[in-house]
Amino acid sequence: MIVSDADLHTLATCCVGRRDDYAVQRADGSYCRVGRVLSDEVLRLHLAGVQTIGSYVIDEEGFCRFAVFDADREDGLDQLLTVQSRLRRDGIASYLEGSRRGGHLHLFLAAPVSTGWLRTFLVPYCPAGVELYPKQERASYEHPGSLMRVPLGVHRRSLRRYPFVRWQDGQFVVVAGSVLQTLAWLRTVERVTVPAVLSRPRQDVQAPRDKRKYPSKGSRLTPLDPKLTIRDWCLAHDPVEVIGCYVALDERGMGCCPFGWHHSDGRDSHPSLWVYQPRKGDLCCWYCHVWQRGGSLFDFLRYYHGLDARTLWQRIRSGERF
Repeated sequence: MIVSDADLHTLATCCVGRRDDYAVQRADGSYCRVGRVLSDEVLRLHLAGVQTIGSYVIDEEGFCRFAVFDADREDGLDQLLTVQSRLRRDGIASYLEGSRRGGHLHLFLAAPVSTGWLRTFLVPYCPAGVELYPKQERASYEHPGSLMRVPLGVHRRSLRRYPFVRWQDGQFVVVAGSVLQTLAWLRTVERVTVPAVLSRPRQDVQAPRDKRKYPSKGSRLTPLDPKLTIRDWCLAHDPVEVIGCYVALDERGMGCCPFGWHHSDGRDSHPSLWVYQPRKGDLCCWYCHVWQRGGSLFDFLRYYHGLDARTLWQRIRSGERF
């Protein structure tokens, strides 16, 4: 089997995260970290079935080129088919792959995306019993985070290759008949563009209030005022009203934390986010009891929209409402 450089590039951009390290699968299905650069020759050996490798989803810069939903049970493909349908309704392309137990649902990204923002985007689609990779918000060389088997290799425990499949005529059918044909198909997959800002909350909860109608408290300071500071802007708005546009809050100000990366299974199943009026002179107005962390209204919006402080402030100053 002769694999072209173009095919290797396609596999790497779709299914490989970290390039300065990888892991090799043992006969029992576990992995051993290698601690070396993942070369083209290693990828060729993987495709040839000589060895099977796993790739760390988060790359060296803390970004992801792909994401994977993993359902590790006998009816996993059926479970992931439901997830795929939900994604498709929102215009998000995804692709099913079989596994030794259950299956994987891959999203291939048009450009690298920060891990926290990718999870913020996808966690609402992840049902109970399904894992979303990457699992972590960040990674380092010492702690590289989530590891996924690179597709098209031979699982060392079952000694089988698990193909990409699609649902057709009431059954799952293989998308291509060989490794080379699958690599050619992989070149045609749709790459997902993760939005820079989520236009609406995606949690399956009671709809929050319209964020365009929240009131300001005290004097109304226009975002165009050149003297406006972040502190001024925070103090001029009611945090319960603003955050309530993104999270359904009860009468105590409690709601499910939207920052799923620090909750088990990537989701806050029991309301742990408390939103409150800050004390005089203080900006802190929310706190997650699981994360044991909180911050200002500006901090909340920065985490929620996946923006750095400078970008968020420029957009507020330009007149955009959050």
